[in-house]
Amino acid sequence: MVPFRIVVAAMLLALLAQHAGAQVAPKPAVTLVEKPWGKLSYKKLMQYGEKALGPDPDAWRHAETEHFVFHYHELENAQKVGQMAEAYYQQIKSDLGVTQDRFIRKNHVFIFDDEAAWKQFGTAINLDGWASGLASRTELFLFSPKAGRVSVGSLGHEIAHCIFYRFVPKPVPLWLNEGFAEYESSHAYAQIQGVEDRRFPGGGPGARFPLPELLRATKYPKERVGEFYWASERLVRFLLTKLDRRKFLPLVQMIADGTRSEDALVFIYNDRFKSLAALEAEFAKFNEPSAKPKWPF
Repeated sequence: MVPFRIVVAAMLLALLAQHAGAQVAPKPAVTLVEKPWGKLSYKKLMQYGEKALGPDPDAWRHAETEHFVFHYHELENAQKVGQMAEAYYQQIKSDLGVTQDRFIRKNHVFIFDDEAAWKQFGTAINLDGWASGLASRTELFLFSPKAGRVSVGSLGHEIAHCIFYRFVPKPVPLWLNEGFAEYESSHAYAQIQGVEDRRFPGGGPGARFPLPELLRATKYPKERVGEFYWASERLVRFLLTKLDRRKFLPLVQMIADGTRSEDALVFIYNDRFKSLAALEAEFAKFNEPSAKPKWPF
């Protein structure tokens, strides 16, 4: 469960044969097709999804796009979330260099607009009372009050978790899971909207977070959660924007297969760094203070 704000060699050769550089995915033309529950193309739910749906599927409205199934009450909210979800899917797929989606099934997205219903669902799954969203493997749950709007940053972070799991359906360390979601919540939005991505500048609150500690974290560090998120995002940004981005997916897959982050980083980027200390030194330079951020949202 991710709370809201919460083989390699052969594969590497194949990926390196592809073109390099950041890619901007084309904006998909999204059509939200409303259907009754019984007509949805993919109805299988996980434990949280079953609790959210409840005993009467007809208590929700339903619709689907190419990669997502939506459950909601207000069509306008669902259309906005649908448009953004498909756009994020395409951009993240492009950023990772993925050519083939591992899943045929669709992600389920539940959009609650009633506070009492959201709290009841949160209690049923032991969700922190302050949370407004949750990503659990391929399922996404959002609270968007009536007459309100879904937060772009919140949705971007949580949908990135779901999409990442489609391409890498194995557990990964906390820094990678949260760092990638934070990176894409800003980067994918900026690419889609055609604006500058400067949400996480150098010299931020986690600039001095020790790299070994970051890589080995299995829990959110108390009283340093903000620093941890910042440092995790910056590390992912460093790997994707300052090093060979074609090596990022092999790195992720190597780590997901059980290799320690420290060992995987040195192995994948051995042409650039002969030790973790060398990588940490260049990462520290990357984190030196920069201009004041311009928030895209």
